[in-house]
Amino acid sequence: MMSSIFKNRFYIWSASAKRRCKAGVALRSVGMKAKFILFFFGFIFSYPLFLVHASFPDLGVSVRPMGMGGAYIGVAEDASAPLWNPAGLIQIRQRELITTYSALYVGLNAQLFTGAEDRLGYHFVSYAHPIRTSKDVVAVSWLFFDSAFYDEQTYVFTYAKRLTPQLSGGVGTKVLHVGIASNEYTRADPDLANASLAQTGATIDLSLLYALSDTVQIGISGENLLPTEIGILQTEDLPMKWGVGVAHRTENWVRVIDFVWRDQRVNAKRDINIRLGIERWLFQRQVGIRAGYNVRTITVGASYRYGKRTQAQLDYAFLFPIGSISDTFGSHRVGLSVRF
Repeated sequence: MMSSIFKNRFYIWSASAKRRCKAGVALRSVGMKAKFILFFFGFIFSYPLFLVHASFPDLGVSVRPMGMGGAYIGVAEDASAPLWNPAGLIQIRQRELITTYSALYVGLNAQLFTGAEDRLGYHFVSYAHPIRTSKDVVAVSWLFFDSAFYDEQTYVFTYAKRLTPQLSGGVGTKVLHVGIASNEYTRADPDLANASLAQTGATIDLSLLYALSDTVQIGISGENLLPTEIGILQTEDLPMKWGVGVAHRTENWVRVIDFVWRDQRVNAKRDINIRLGIERWLFQRQVGIRAGYNVRTITVGASYRYGKRTQAQLDYAFLFPIGSISDTFGSHRVGLSVRF
């Protein structure tokens, strides 16, 4: 991001990755703390994933849901449910493990002050375990965003319970940690060296899933309901988020629409998103194809399943941003899930 600490100018890549903003700052005349703050905020506001929020952006989790445009609140039928609709865990009949690897905004890799390129990673692991003949399900999940010197981690502990034959409820406790790795700037400045460049907070999620019929169900989710501070070098509260999803499912088709509202303004407008997704299973539900749309991305995805009693599933999703981000080959997600 900063080409060299010895140069008297540095450049911050814009989110479109097309223009550079010259900051005529004589680094020799600026204190070490000011240089680090300039570097840190240059990083935060230059990456596309921080266009909406500086910390814990709403990128969605797992692979299958993102192949459907992130429209998953009304489905939430696998071990990724804790981050979409915790109540959906009640649909799980077997123990399930999901792992996801994500390469974000391929081709849009910012250059660090060392001259190296910073590649963004976004990874997810979740394990769900039914108990009491699926009347209760518990899950443990881990979501991890990483770059060269900045990371965000979310740990989720989830419990879902069937309340009536048609209604289930879920609660999730989230522990969030954000931190900046030690570097020459933080080590050289006495104040920053002694300061904590990390923040940890906790919050809760609540949700419901109601089956209107054998093929239609409605999900309602509320996230980050307990206020928590997660900012570094500035005050920042984790915004509350509400979502409603309606899913129509048959043996081989899934059609879903989500409406999501997040308690924060983006470009002076409310952060409201509509997500649409469709999925088709073929060859006795061994192969799945899907597509989706929301106000930020167009997505496609596919799955392959192997096995019956013990089943492995390989998922892939391609997400192409629309709107303000260009000069990228999109984001790619690959996942492996096992049911046993």
